[in-house]
Amino acid sequence: MNMPSAPFRRTSRFAGVVCAVFVCAALSGCAGKSLTGEWDAYVALGSAQGDGFEGWRRMGYAHFAGHDSGFAGTIRRRTGEVMLEVNSITAKGDSLRLGNSGNTALNAAWHGGDTLTGVLLAAGKPAGRRYRLVRRAAPFTVEKNYALWPGAVSDSAFAVTEDTAVFMTTRDGAKLVSYIARPVGNGPFGVVLQRTPYTRILHPAGRWWASRGYIFVAQHVRGRDISDGNDFGDYDTDVKDGYDAVEWAAKLPGANGRVGLIGHSDEGRLAWYAAVSAPPHLAAIAPSAASGDPWRIVPYEDMVFSPINVDWACLMRGRTLQRTEDLDVGKAMMHLPLSDLPQTLGCGHVPLWDRWIAHPTLDAYWRDHAVSTRIAGVKAPVLQISGWYDDSRGPIDYTNALHAVPGHPFIRVVMGPGAHKGVDYVAGEFGPQSRVETRRLQLRWFDHYLLGKDNGVDKEPPIDIFVFGDNAWRKEAAWPLARAVPVKWYVSSGGNANTSAGDGVLDTLPPRGAAVDTFTYDPAKPTPYLIDSRELETSLNEDFTALNASRRDALVFTSKPLTKTVEVTGQMSATLWAATDAKDTDWNVMLLDVFPDGHAERVQDGIARARFRKGFDREVMLTPGEVERYDIDLWFTSRAFMPGHRLRVSISSALFPKYDRNLNTGGNNERDSTFVVAHQRIVHDAAHPSHVVLPVVPR
Repeated sequence: MNMPSAPFRRTSRFAGVVCAVFVCAALSGCAGKSLTGEWDAYVALGSAQGDGFEGWRRMGYAHFAGHDSGFAGTIRRRTGEVMLEVNSITAKGDSLRLGNSGNTALNAAWHGGDTLTGVLLAAGKPAGRRYRLVRRAAPFTVEKNYALWPGAVSDSAFAVTEDTAVFMTTRDGAKLVSYIARPVGNGPFGVVLQRTPYTRILHPAGRWWASRGYIFVAQHVRGRDISDGNDFGDYDTDVKDGYDAVEWAAKLPGANGRVGLIGHSDEGRLAWYAAVSAPPHLAAIAPSAASGDPWRIVPYEDMVFSPINVDWACLMRGRTLQRTEDLDVGKAMMHLPLSDLPQTLGCGHVPLWDRWIAHPTLDAYWRDHAVSTRIAGVKAPVLQISGWYDDSRGPIDYTNALHAVPGHPFIRVVMGPGAHKGVDYVAGEFGPQSRVETRRLQLRWFDHYLLGKDNGVDKEPPIDIFVFGDNAWRKEAAWPLARAVPVKWYVSSGGNANTSAGDGVLDTLPPRGAAVDTFTYDPAKPTPYLIDSRELETSLNEDFTALNASRRDALVFTSKPLTKTVEVTGQMSATLWAATDAKDTDWNVMLLDVFPDGHAERVQDGIARARFRKGFDREVMLTPGEVERYDIDLWFTSRAFMPGHRLRVSISSALFPKYDRNLNTGGNNERDSTFVVAHQRIVHDAAHPSHVVLPVVPR
């Protein structure tokens, strides 16, 4: 399926791993074009363009001097680190080969005088990254870390020793391998433990923690690398293994008996798995972007399967990480049945994928693999770090669940402007406070709870939020904000709300005009969601302007321009009254911010699969034509919608490929290959006031 790319003026971000980057630099003389000057550097995954949406992310900047300077140029990350020093240039017409003193190079070509595109090569072979340089008028200002929690922290003072393969034996005899970095000295030292399915030998992280007086342990879970176990993916034993790992780490030579858990993404969920078992020597946890319960985010999102996770399943199919950046996931996901997707991609048989597909409802299998069902067991203080565009969902879900436990431990939450891999993935520029060093927050947290320093981390306001629009951090006393007022914004129209050119209206006044809007949902041509299928980022603020204007299978409701700032901070929801002629279907709701220049930026979205309207644990098919109520979780944000902006709600029956296609038959959407077209009605009259609920903070 071909989907439009977002314009470069709105894109930003980079896919985590970069070892070198391109740049055109015959400086002056490449077919009469000059590279001299300043550039924004964009990155996309894959050595070739795929069939899906292309996520070009503004990951860095470049500078090139004049041809007589003796210096070709440098591409750097937005934080200033060198991505590529360019010191050799071969030009032929509009084509360029840009290299450095190592074995990396970029084959690039001019596109006009202000844009270059190229493919990164390593040892002469495509390395799974493409780059684009776009000329900018002024030098880039390097983005520095903002001191969100000012104050002293443990400083680098210790020499470090490292062991890459230290084995621990679990209670049932399994041997798990760890990398350990230690401060040189007698201690006693606090222990920072990270259990991981990804990379174990983490020299930079280990040296960073050990030099500051902590023993750092990174342990491979079962089924990874040389740890015992053959069937990775379910984390069946990781509550017990996490308990055992904490107690083992607390007794390492030089340890002071206090252990802190960290980890990002699934590593963060592994930290929670250990915490729910309440190991006696666990002093605190500080996960970042922790994955939520498996029916909430991976592999299902509110019990709707997310085919985008095939990239992760293929990445993890061996005992070590496999390359996936050149898989054409966008094209393959149109194949039915979805259960065969790994084989369609050439990943072979992936048992983990089969187990996911085998449990299409919220059953005992998923509850056994959840954190929230056991969260009352957590006794250690919790620091959660995430971002409003992070797709992990766990940090807010786990905070809400733990707050509901009487006598729960102290909880701090930090919600910044970033995505799962950081702020570089979020389109736009958010000022000097947008970049915060996660590790420094964790260090201050552990200085208190592992080393006993009285630094006030347990007495400060527990909630730190970054407010978009204000582009500033704010401290809060509690989550959710007690002063936030739930305000209903109703959808209504004259009956023609299809596309942004229609007559759909979003207003705080009850609905008026026509009672219904209609559209047709065809699974063969599902309403697109702008997502790069190879990025593993499912919740970004892409520009949906073109799709809002062109897709008649989506209804669009837009407010009048705001006359004053409207701050929305907290969890959002939608209530739809809808009917279909199918036995089952989906309802998707997206909230967007329409800027004064007209572009529509996604804020959040949510989904309801009709068969689960009575609960995720049971499937109840529809009576065709009958109007039903659907309550939809729209996630959360903190955003000041500024004067002149407009709020927008888009309603459809697909956001593909973020969510799999409902085939509308009432059958198995992952195993079946047949589908029917559904004719949809959204009802918005006095008896059926379809609306979204936004937590508005008075100003």
